[in-house]
Amino acid sequence: MNFWSIVISIVAGLGLGLVMVYFKNRDFSNVFVITLKDFTSNMRKGQLIDVRKKIINENDKINGSRHFTARKISSKNVNLRKDLSVYLYCENGKLSKRVAKKLSKKGFNNIYVLAKGYKNYKENH
Repeated sequence: MNFWSIVISIVAGLGLGLVMVYFKNRDFSNVFVITLKDFTSNMRKGQLIDVRKKIINENDKINGSRHFTARKISSKNVNLRKDLSVYLYCENGKLSKRVAKKLSKKGFNNIYVLAKGYKNYKENH
């Protein structure tokens, strides 16, 4: 073996080790993507959060929801209770899935994401 083969092997091993450490203990079993029916029948049992980037007006949201940007909800000083379920929705469901994973990492349990987001809700209400 020459010098460069050894260096490449060491660097690859360290890189693989770092990736494994980063993804260790990433359990998202407390994040659920649920149907519109399940979401609307249970959303009043927890904290209803709108994580869309922009709300056009107060009539353009699910009644009773609070609006937080993805950045705000990921910050340390967000005013959410960890002992209550969290019901998230965004425009199409993608952003709320990412936010749900961040909340899960912060110790929140029972996080529910509206499948297909607010568009799904608006089309059916």
